[in-house]
Amino acid sequence: MPNALLLEIRGSVRLFGSLEKLHGGIDAAWRHLQLETSSATAPSTLAALWLARAGRREIIEDPGLLAGRLAELPIGCTAWSAERLQTLRALGVSRMGELLRLPRAGLARRFGAAAVLELEIALARQAAPRRAFVPRERFRERFDFEMEVETAAYLQKALEPVIGRCARFLRERQAGVQALELRLEHRHHSLTRVRLGLASITSEQRRLSSVLAQKLSQLELAAPVSSMELVSAPLQPLSAVSLDVFARQGGAGGGSDTAPQLVERLRARLGDAAVYGLRSIAEHRPEAAWQRVQELRLKALLPAEQLRHETHPAMPRPVWLLDEPAQLPLSAVRQILEEPDIVEGPERIESGWWDGKGIARDYYIVRQAGGARLWVFQERLSRRWYLHGVFA
Repeated sequence: MPNALLLEIRGSVRLFGSLEKLHGGIDAAWRHLQLETSSATAPSTLAALWLARAGRREIIEDPGLLAGRLAELPIGCTAWSAERLQTLRALGVSRMGELLRLPRAGLARRFGAAAVLELEIALARQAAPRRAFVPRERFRERFDFEMEVETAAYLQKALEPVIGRCARFLRERQAGVQALELRLEHRHHSLTRVRLGLASITSEQRRLSSVLAQKLSQLELAAPVSSMELVSAPLQPLSAVSLDVFARQGGAGGGSDTAPQLVERLRARLGDAAVYGLRSIAEHRPEAAWQRVQELRLKALLPAEQLRHETHPAMPRPVWLLDEPAQLPLSAVRQILEEPDIVEGPERIESGWWDGKGIARDYYIVRQAGGARLWVFQERLSRRWYLHGVFA
């Protein structure tokens, strides 16, 4: 995790009067934010970072003073690997001064040229250019209407060429997106945001237009629209499936995008929260063995033999699991005990004692008179019976 902030402040010294005043102002800002920090100023970023890590508040302007000021620092301030630091300590090196006095050729043979270069950068004998931050590219286009638009149908018509340019923008970069946002501005109303989620990364105009049309068909404009802006999520590389030249483009025969398009239509009609994926968790308690996730990883159906191999080796699990186990009435319990039609069981699940949510249950698969199969269990302590799931 990042634990340091590097600032280039040379250009601001004249504005604040002196380096000491500027440094003091920065420290005061941290105290105002109630942040516990340790700061240092030096001609090289590495030297300032090492001094701050060691808790030394130093203000150094002359590069010639760096070696002397760094000499008393522990070698741990470099944040090198534990193996490298252990090797140095075995050689009797525990301070930076002892490390800086070692022959550079021997250091390069034992620890590599990168370690020697790092020491030279810290002493300001080598330049340390830092790569500028480059934000991830995204598509953005704004359109102002000559007259205010009052219907979503007209909006959809006006967006068609914008979606076309977005698709071309993505194809030119061999990239795709998984989300779009349409921002609608009104003269006397707050901004309206329409978020479009896609089931997978795509650059196809057909899919983008389809999701947008489904979303706009559900939209009720709060006020006439004076301008709109389409903004994409950050661009992502297309998968191998998306780049397949011979993939069918939809139609009666279907194609590789049939499942993602179905998910996108459902989300557009029902909302993003209504359609989600499931992630399994290594947990014996059934109610804690899965988690909802927004991302859907669509895979082809596994062969029957492989599916049996990947499922639980003991009793099968129902697809429909109740949010909370429902206690069975006495009549249902008597039917289970007096006219047993138990398909499988018992399977004992006893787990969770370490987090205060422990369970001790005996699970059974019971067939009803109508043919439905239920997943029921009996609590070992209370001896009560509960319904926990239903098999398809």
